[in-house]
Amino acid sequence: MSKKTLQKTLLFIVISVSLLALLSYAATRLSRIPAPPALLALALEWEPPSGSYKFFDSSEVQIAPPPDSVDTQPLPEQLQALAPQIAWRDGQSIDFAQFLKATHTNALLVLHRGALVFESYPRGSQRDTVFPSFSLAKSMLSDLVGVALNEGKIGSLDDPVSLYLPELPARFSKLRVYDLLHMRSGIHVDERYDSVFSRIAYMYITTDLRRFVRELDTVAYTPQQGFEYRSVDYLLLGMLLSAATGESLSHYLQHKIWQPMRAQYAASWSIDSDRNQVEKGFCCVNARAIDFARYGLLHLRNGKLGERQILPAQWMQKPEATGHADDHFDYGRGWWLPRLNGSGDARDYTAIGIHGQYVYIDPVSDTVIVKLSDHGAEQDEALTVAAFRSMVAALQKQAH
Repeated sequence: MSKKTLQKTLLFIVISVSLLALLSYAATRLSRIPAPPALLALALEWEPPSGSYKFFDSSEVQIAPPPDSVDTQPLPEQLQALAPQIAWRDGQSIDFAQFLKATHTNALLVLHRGALVFESYPRGSQRDTVFPSFSLAKSMLSDLVGVALNEGKIGSLDDPVSLYLPELPARFSKLRVYDLLHMRSGIHVDERYDSVFSRIAYMYITTDLRRFVRELDTVAYTPQQGFEYRSVDYLLLGMLLSAATGESLSHYLQHKIWQPMRAQYAASWSIDSDRNQVEKGFCCVNARAIDFARYGLLHLRNGKLGERQILPAQWMQKPEATGHADDHFDYGRGWWLPRLNGSGDARDYTAIGIHGQYVYIDPVSDTVIVKLSDHGAEQDEALTVAAFRSMVAALQKQAH
């Protein structure tokens, strides 16, 4: 091949690749999904789930500025070993280190009686490592709804959703705030995580969530007639809360929870895009494990930090079960309610996010367990709660 021919060939390749890249960018823009590099990185899982937040725009959640920030004190520490054996599969026990490895644990923190008794980052993270909450954010959003109700920003859980979101398609006119909070809307957006072409996957990556909402058109049942775990309900609930308060979700989180609870680190809430600025209310508060633990402690203290009431006390009680999720859990107000020996008399409850994220609350033993992981999409939730219960039992035994 002559030098001139080679130059022409290389020029043709460069032009072709450039045109393809331009077309790809145009196609993703028209489809309202991330640009090709981010889309490719997500599809090929170039980052583990715990790093996926890096590919999305976000809105900052700041810690308290001076002079309030000087009140941010480290949690008291009384570090100790946890139970060497953990309850696990088929009624058997496994070594504690095996449990952490088997469930791909990135961070495990335990607060007991107000003190940090255990903190571990088995896979190389550190205290200042940022982790995405995934659906832990639903529980936090639920608490923010409680704040808005207490402030009168939301009049009642019986208010029609259209009062706050008039742009919602008319076919959903019967929806109440209650229906979104308890996932009883009947809106049909499949909670399927096994396909990149599912509606839930598109909802997660779209750069225009308002358009996604305008195009909702399918119902699985009439509102109030049943329960189905559907993230779309919390997308709408987040948009409703923002409309009711006149603030972004990240700003409301910052001023109603993050700064009042004296979070140690700033956080963020993933949004659809910098252009549209809609938080993903169904997921994606990005923070440090230690601050998720502080958040759990608010629930143990009935919403108080010291003498200051941060969250409404009546909202801090174990949520009522309003949906039967599966054989192991009920669901209520953004929280998972594990059963005890097949009955509903357990007092513990937990926030759960995909890939193994937990903020577990046990009021009886005064314990919070935060576990952040890169585990499977849907696996071992009931086993993990059983493991937490065995940790709690060991802590109580040591205390006596």
